[in-house]
Amino acid sequence: MAAPMKNTTLHENLKISTFNFAENEENLKWISDMICMKHSIGVTMTKMDQLPPSISEACMDEMSFIVYSLPVHELINSDLLGAFQKKGSLCMLSVGTKLEVNDCVAILPTGQLILHLTKDSYTRLGLDGKPSHFNKFGGEKYVVNIDISSPVFAPGKKNYERVKQCLLGSSICCDFLVSWSPQDDKLCPSSIHRYFCLKGFGCVHLTLSAKSHKYTNIKIPDLQHQDAEVYHQEELYDWLGGVANQILWSSESDEEYSPLGDYSGPTNLGHCAHNQVFGFFSSITLRGLIKEVRQLCKSSNTWGCVTVHGFSDSVTSIGKSEKNFHKLCADSVTLVLSPSDRCWLFTDT
Repeated sequence: MAAPMKNTTLHENLKISTFNFAENEENLKWISDMICMKHSIGVTMTKMDQLPPSISEACMDEMSFIVYSLPVHELINSDLLGAFQKKGSLCMLSVGTKLEVNDCVAILPTGQLILHLTKDSYTRLGLDGKPSHFNKFGGEKYVVNIDISSPVFAPGKKNYERVKQCLLGSSICCDFLVSWSPQDDKLCPSSIHRYFCLKGFGCVHLTLSAKSHKYTNIKIPDLQHQDAEVYHQEELYDWLGGVANQILWSSESDEEYSPLGDYSGPTNLGHCAHNQVFGFFSSITLRGLIKEVRQLCKSSNTWGCVTVHGFSDSVTSIGKSEKNFHKLCADSVTLVLSPSDRCWLFTDT
């Protein structure tokens, strides 16, 4: 008689790696930059009924904004480039647009202006681009990539003036999420808000939202056991997803998917707490939070994780590659940290 098939989620695009944080501290910046457009940040801590304020409030001071009805040519305004893009990390993403059917626009912290356009908008624009890599699955989108951080991309230069004229002739206009992290600590991130207001555009502070919950007396994966690293990585990922999304264990049906109960590795009975904040977050905020969680894991002798989700309609995927506009889900990066600095990194596109 065949063994019963185990219920699990499908992880076609899940990649898993392990490393030691103490030996690879440079990974902190790399991990925090993997998703450029960060929509939510979640923290799960085991052996805790609630998260300490240093963790639960770490993201709540993020200064991000929404600017309304901004013509796309304003993204290369010399004032914006000189005062913000060249003096910090500027991140902007069109909001209220659907990647598969609308024009979507972004400025990456690396200084790339990306326009993900419909065929009509691309034809009218007149700038060189390329067909989307994912047109082979249907649809017809085009991608234009402009390096606005280049020293030669400046008023009076041939390339700048050509791009400016093409954008001025375009009808593309979007609402944008905006975040700016200045290089100079004496400058305030809210300066970008004042800039857009002075230019006559409606710009308001983005209101963050949060949710939290806890579990008591549940089976928590024992990550100190060597089997956890070798045989149960995908189950651990499912377990963390169950905790974050409150998919409770059920014993009523053997066929019902229950990630909290289906983890088959070594476990200990205990508590855990989860908190998730939604907004538009910078890499600096994420790096600070990861440091806080790492220290908490050490001081409490327990393990925890930080999970970051991007936007479903972001123009970029993990690693700044083009996002598949046929997939409506958001990319995610999950970093599991242990007291010994042993880490598990899950990336899901």
